[in-house]
Amino acid sequence: MSTTVIPFETYRRKALGCWLGKAVGGTLGGPVEGQGGPLRLTFYDPAPDCMLPNDDLDLQVVWLEALRRRGLPVERRTLAQAWLEHIHLWPDEYGVACRNLTMGLYPPASGAFDNGFTAGMGSAIRSELWACLAPGDPQLAATLAREDACVDHAGEGIHSEVYLATLESAAFVESDRETLLDLAAAAIPGDCRVARAIADTRQWWAESGDWLKVREQLLQVHGRQNFTDVAQNLAITVLGWLAGEGDFGKAICAAVNCGKDTDCTGATLGALLGILDPDSIGEDWLKPIGRDLVLSAGIVGMHPAATLDEFTDQVAALALDVLEYYDSEVSLSNAPSLKDARENLSPPRHERAAGIALATPTPTNESLLVTEPLAVTLVYPPSVALTPGQPANLTVRLVNPTERALDLCLDVRAPDGWQLETEGTELVLAAGATETVALTVVPPGPERSRPYSNPLDLWLDVEGLLCPLSAGLVLTLPWRRWRLRSLADDCPQPPRGAELVEAAGHFQPLPDGSQAFASEVKLPFPCTLRYIAQAPRQVRVWLDGELINQHDGTHQVPAVHRAGPTGRDLLAARGWHRLTVAVGDGKGGELFVGLGDGESWDWLRQAEWRDPLTAALNR
Repeated sequence: MSTTVIPFETYRRKALGCWLGKAVGGTLGGPVEGQGGPLRLTFYDPAPDCMLPNDDLDLQVVWLEALRRRGLPVERRTLAQAWLEHIHLWPDEYGVACRNLTMGLYPPASGAFDNGFTAGMGSAIRSELWACLAPGDPQLAATLAREDACVDHAGEGIHSEVYLATLESAAFVESDRETLLDLAAAAIPGDCRVARAIADTRQWWAESGDWLKVREQLLQVHGRQNFTDVAQNLAITVLGWLAGEGDFGKAICAAVNCGKDTDCTGATLGALLGILDPDSIGEDWLKPIGRDLVLSAGIVGMHPAATLDEFTDQVAALALDVLEYYDSEVSLSNAPSLKDARENLSPPRHERAAGIALATPTPTNESLLVTEPLAVTLVYPPSVALTPGQPANLTVRLVNPTERALDLCLDVRAPDGWQLETEGTELVLAAGATETVALTVVPPGPERSRPYSNPLDLWLDVEGLLCPLSAGLVLTLPWRRWRLRSLADDCPQPPRGAELVEAAGHFQPLPDGSQAFASEVKLPFPCTLRYIAQAPRQVRVWLDGELINQHDGTHQVPAVHRAGPTGRDLLAARGWHRLTVAVGDGKGGELFVGLGDGESWDWLRQAEWRDPLTAALNR
């Protein structure tokens, strides 16, 4: 086995350059985040007196503390728990993931289910930690990145973090730009949107060398209305690197001046350039932001390092353990003891082989419940959401990570009112083996309301050690749908023959022609409710029969804080409310209806739903 040796001092300089470059780029791009561009920045505007807080770095500080507290391996369940404990930031995919985790969906289902932002930038921006923990080992960095990204993303969002973690890890030992870009491209599917956008950008740059022209081509072909889309933003990051021609300031300004998710493109490129050459970050860029580590107010319950230097030492200490734990072919030579940085790091929790196995890509309809003493996963039907009154087949997968056979007993209990059938529950699980237990559950009929919490309790007895586990059973949302003659009428009421549509989440197919939809929702407390309804044509919205909104359907970003004209705020009392949406004539598409808090940007996580026709008959 050949080993790549990186002198520790070289590694630490590059790791510190990563975090300094990230702070510089994020501070440059933060004030213009979301602007369309092109912009004309040449330096900070306004000039800062410290680094701007940025979720790009916030989340990686959270992950570091979670790993230092809970130990290795890096696995999605630990990171998911950290979301709920420490991160009170809920834009876009962050809010969707926390809503899913609250319902008992764990990764990767938490990142894929009912998520309109699986291709958001939220995972790409936190790739540097995995590169710094696996310097010079891009395959390991990609493995760790997948564990992270699947908590709140799927598909393109996961590809984006894998791409950047691969690129940044390799940058610790390789400096040639084209080699690095080719290596990162090989780590993700060549036909995914991220790969295509970056490949086109490289080609267009080779043809013209004009960043403004390439930017225009990029946005024409790969642009999206959502300014946080990963394909356009990762391509912009690469474009900034190309246009910088080896100059740190010129590069990050070029990326930020392209517009879109500017704090992320600037921070990501700054981090990469800081790894490649820490000395490229001039003192004129560093002096205004200082060295203090500044976190966003929404990061809570933390014990962070005071400075970026101290944070780098903590990362370096953990990197020594990660490289050893995962049996990497990379080593850091002449490392100091780093006693202060390592003293709170807990030991590995179970066999190394099991930790690595957990990091392989998995279907998006699975929830990892626990990793010790066994790895236990619940596999849902493909839709994840279950339809009331209809049987659904689920599977509990048990993996024995130890080197000896284990006697197991599994007892499964469904919520009151649910039917449950299981196969045998006593078994002997050989060392390293996998076994599955099949379940069939039947939720109560559609006449019942739909609670947000439906726990499936699993009592796992491993040779006398009782391990209580729980997973969420998510129910479909009931809508009555019927054709409309005219969109100009007053609030339409569902006729007795209106079709009952069971939507697997907040999105549902939209048939041709003018349509009306109605459902009822129970709010557990009075609140300022943001009611969002989006469809690709004219929309009118009522709450309890009162017209509260109408729009032309051109805005299509299913977010609480970026709902634009498709969302309206109003005071709503606790209890049941009638939601009605009418959509104008047109061809197909998709309807999105969401309920959230416009001030906190969080989705309403504890709402219950019911069929409005059944409810009317029972009143």
